[in-house]
Amino acid sequence: MAKRERKRTVLPDEGIPMTPMIDVVFLILIYFVFTMEPIDIYAHLNVYTPSSDAPPKEKIDPPSLIRIGVYPDAYTFDDVPVTFNQLDGFLERLAKAKKDQSVLVQCGLGSRHGSLVRVLNSCAKYELRNLSVVSTN
Repeated sequence: MAKRERKRTVLPDEGIPMTPMIDVVFLILIYFVFTMEPIDIYAHLNVYTPSSDAPPKEKIDPPSLIRIGVYPDAYTFDDVPVTFNQLDGFLERLAKAKKDQSVLVQCGLGSRHGSLVRVLNSCAKYELRNLSVVSTN
C-alpha cells in the first residue's frame, strides 16, 4: 500500500497578538489615574495679607540701572555732571535703599585709571556688588 502524502498548509506567522497588551496598558492607566492623590496647590501658596495696625508705607524703588560716567575731566551720575563727593553720597543712599542695584560704570577713553579705581572702591565701600564696567568712545 502506498502512502499518500498530505499537503500541509502553512499558516503565515501572525506575530505577537497586540489586543491583550493594549487591554493591559489601559487597565494599568485606569488604575494609576484613580489611585493618584492630587497635590493641594493652595496649601503651598504663600499669601501675605496686610496687617490692620499700620497704614501701608509708600516705598519708592530705585531705578533698575544706575549709570556712572568716569571721564577725563568729570564724573556723571545718570548723565548729570557731579563731583566725586556728590557721587559718593549718591552711592551711599543707593546702597541703603537696595544693595543688589545694577550699576553700570562707563569709562571714557581718556580717563585716568585712578578715577575708575576711586569709583569702584566707593562701590565696594557701600557693598554694591552688581557692577558692570564698559569703555566708551
